Amino acid sequence: MFRPRLALKITVLIVGVLIVGFGVSTIVTIQRESAALVEQNKQAVRRLTQTVVASIEAAMLQERPDVIRSLLQEQRELRAQLAEDAAPLEALMIYRRNGVEAFTDLATAAEVARAAGLSDEVMMNISKMKRAPGPAMAGPLFTRAVETLKTQESLEVENGVSLFTLHHPILNKEKCQGCHGSDHKVRAVVRVATSMEPVFGEVRRHRNRQLLIAALTILAAAAVLTIAMRSVIVGPIVALSAVARRVGDGDFEARAPAGARDEIGELGGAFNDMTSRLTQAYTELATKNKELETALQNLQESRQRLALLEQLKGELSKFVPDAVKKLLEQNPNATELEKRTVEVSVVFLDIAGYTKLSEQLEPKRLNQLVQTYFSSFLEIIQSHHGDVNETAGDGLMVIFQSERSSTDHALNATRAAFAIHQRTLALNEEYGGVFPSIQLHMGINTGEALVGATKLGTGPGQRWTFTATGPTTNVAARFAGSAQGGEIVVGPATAARIRIHFVLESLGEKTFKNVTQPIHVYRVIPPGIYEKIV
Repeated sequence: MFRPRLALKITVLIVGVLIVGFGVSTIVTIQRESAALVEQNKQAVRRLTQTVVASIEAAMLQERPDVIRSLLQEQRELRAQLAEDAAPLEALMIYRRNGVEAFTDLATAAEVARAAGLSDEVMMNISKMKRAPGPAMAGPLFTRAVETLKTQESLEVENGVSLFTLHHPILNKEKCQGCHGSDHKVRAVVRVATSMEPVFGEVRRHRNRQLLIAALTILAAAAVLTIAMRSVIVGPIVALSAVARRVGDGDFEARAPAGARDEIGELGGAFNDMTSRLTQAYTELATKNKELETALQNLQESRQRLALLEQLKGELSKFVPDAVKKLLEQNPNATELEKRTVEVSVVFLDIAGYTKLSEQLEPKRLNQLVQTYFSSFLEIIQSHHGDVNETAGDGLMVIFQSERSSTDHALNATRAAFAIHQRTLALNEEYGGVFPSIQLHMGINTGEALVGATKLGTGPGQRWTFTATGPTTNVAARFAGSAQGGEIVVGPATAARIRIHFVLESLGEKTFKNVTQPIHVYRVIPPGIYEKIV
């Protein structure tokens, strides 16, 4: 009865550990990947909505509502053709602020014609496409979009189909008020509905595939481990049990198998010694227990010292840039570590009106302000893979590098600058009654620089510094000096790498101190603001 009971316990234990460990990991992975698929689909719908809204606004600024009517008509015909294939785009509708479907009758066209005038050709094209409006829109999402001026999103089920729906308000901007009047803030609401069934179907297929793989893996691993445990542990233990029963019956000549060089083999040898030198074995056992206790105590003390050293290492690493730590791990004894010319993006930032601020606040409060804000900035810089090169009172110089592509470090630098700008606004609000509100000048420049880590001095007084020198860093500082409070100014090299991700406003060519040629600079526009776009 010994063999089946122990084998069953081992099998159950192995299967349980695999299910808990591998199964939980698989479920977490499925959930994360499913959420990523759903979010990816939502991002695609948001980009589609932005494109449609941009097309509508462009056509309306050109006084061509007939173009929008044609676009909507083509979209309906295309969706009707793809209906049998379950096209993801279920609806693309435009409603006036009162809920009536737009671009159907001539109400808005007549109003615009009276206010600003429309060409006969446009009016004729609109008249040809005149039709009765569809059902009016008055749902809660539509109402909130009109009242809050913000895009409303929802996941809903309609006719048994899961839909991701967006209600995007088209604002009545100042340049549009000449035709539409100025007594309202929203001209229309664009409703885009896309089917989530393909995404959910892919999520289900991915989930079932992952669960099947996990189940097969658990079964295979459990079978292999169970067979191995039977051979390595259960078999020798059964043989040793039989010898023990013989010794218990008085056969002191019985010997246990002791040929294996593992723990079970050692157990057999110890069992054999016990039958002939029982007293000596007890003495040796007591001695070994004492040695084991001493070794365990020494090990615990060593672990405590190691934990203290790791804590000190973690605290000291806050003062060393990540680039220096990587270089030190490769060659800790070199005087100069891989100092070479590479392409980087450099961010300069400082506090606007710092001199005046230093006159208003006593030094202790001024230092608290700088420490509070800049400590928060350092977290952002580290999360965007930047290294602080130097700090000087109210300013920071940060270096961004990338081993993957020249675009990565420019994007990381710009995203870090935006995050710092947003964090500054949040801190201004949080510490409104403690510190005066501040604004930052920020400049970003991309180009080649001599970058590396240098060990200064020798002996106990030595220290490491991370440097980046050359015109690229100097020009970045000039950009920051030319920026207004809250602005992010970038050069042409940075603009070329980020223009497909950010909106840029051309500031023209400017001359800078100690720079021989004028430089074309740009201002990075925060999301949601559309001015002169390059």
